[in-house]
Amino acid sequence: MKPKNNDTIFASSSQFKSAIKIIRISGEKAKKIPLIFNFKKSRPREFVLRKLIYKKNIIDYAPVIWLPKSRSFTGEDTYEIYIHGSIIIEKLIYKVLLALKGFRLAEPGEFTKRATINGNIDLIQAESINDIINSQTEKQLSIAQSQLEGSLSKVVNDWRKDIVYMSSLIESLIDFSDEDIPEELCNLFFNKLKEVRIKIKNSIKTAKLSSFIKDGFAVAIIGKPNVGKSSLINTLTKLNTSIVSEIPGTTRDIIQQKIDLKGLPIILYDTAGIRKTKNVVERKGIELALDIMKKSNLILNLCDKGKFNQSALEQNFLINSNVKVINVKTKADLNKTKDKYSHIEISSKTNFGINMLLEKIYSFLSSLEPKESSLITSERQILQSKKALNALNRIKNLSIVEETELIAEELRLASNHISNITSIIDNEEILDKIFSSFCIGK
Repeated sequence: MKPKNNDTIFASSSQFKSAIKIIRISGEKAKKIPLIFNFKKSRPREFVLRKLIYKKNIIDYAPVIWLPKSRSFTGEDTYEIYIHGSIIIEKLIYKVLLALKGFRLAEPGEFTKRATINGNIDLIQAESINDIINSQTEKQLSIAQSQLEGSLSKVVNDWRKDIVYMSSLIESLIDFSDEDIPEELCNLFFNKLKEVRIKIKNSIKTAKLSSFIKDGFAVAIIGKPNVGKSSLINTLTKLNTSIVSEIPGTTRDIIQQKIDLKGLPIILYDTAGIRKTKNVVERKGIELALDIMKKSNLILNLCDKGKFNQSALEQNFLINSNVKVINVKTKADLNKTKDKYSHIEISSKTNFGINMLLEKIYSFLSSLEPKESSLITSERQILQSKKALNALNRIKNLSIVEETELIAEELRLASNHISNITSIIDNEEILDKIFSSFCIGK
């Protein structure tokens, strides 16, 4: 598959003023850049300082590097110009290039898309580049970098090798159509089938864990009105995220804030105070709170005085049995009363117990953290894995004696779905969807 047109594309590394910007120019006409800006061409991959001139006007003094297609990221002839990060310099260069036939601004992710089409990277590595750019924690960055290096691609390619091996066994069985099929060959086939199915099934299961690393672990802060939910989220985020008021029922909507806890991405949800109310808006906020709780990995159940209503929490809130609850006694600076259901006491005002609470949160969520970095992480990867697994599962119900050719067809389908995880897809619409989330310049 080739790019939808032969235009030479260009884009800047940033749309804002900065110390330095990189303008990347990739395509068949990139080699004409020295002629366009009147400077001497350099040797491949040699970083040199050049004066950029157009119609006798100096645009900039800038380092440039020439990357022939055999040695460039995109697999096309490429020039990179490291201009001073002035917006006007960028505009002047854009104006010159846009006036020329065959040059246009790059679409989001188009450089990476061309690198994928030209075989320099596979689709998993392309997606990992976007994940690296959007990483907000060390763990997110670590997984994305590992996948850029090919950790997941190796796992997926091993699945495909196993399926190709099974296909070769089936092809050999077809030759036995008029004879008894050897039992050892049948056993070898079904043992390998079971092994591959388990591998793919386990990867699909861990995809949910990988989504926590990519999107964040959900932690709901719940409790009756005025127990200190908003004060706690403000303390944990060190921001005035939520309104703190003595008036009960102040929080009506779900307020969320991300934090980085020792490399784990965590989304804190400040929910509406849970109580019986006739106020329609407040009741809607309580419904949203209950919904968030069902989807959370962890619940911080706050109480400032009186006792935790543990049985009510278990009956009404813990729809998802995997959700863990930490009972947090708040306002410890004001209330010294103990509660046997309390796991920890804190004061958002004095910071008493806050570090210990963070340790408890980290201890639990880190136990959910996937230990490997070769995880399927995108919806596209999960979908193709499931389709491959479904094809392999259908083989279990087929007769290896009478339906050998149907088994061969299911193996072919499974192999194609797995290939679609790493290999370029011959569908422009799907490709555009994959790369549309990339920033311009990548």
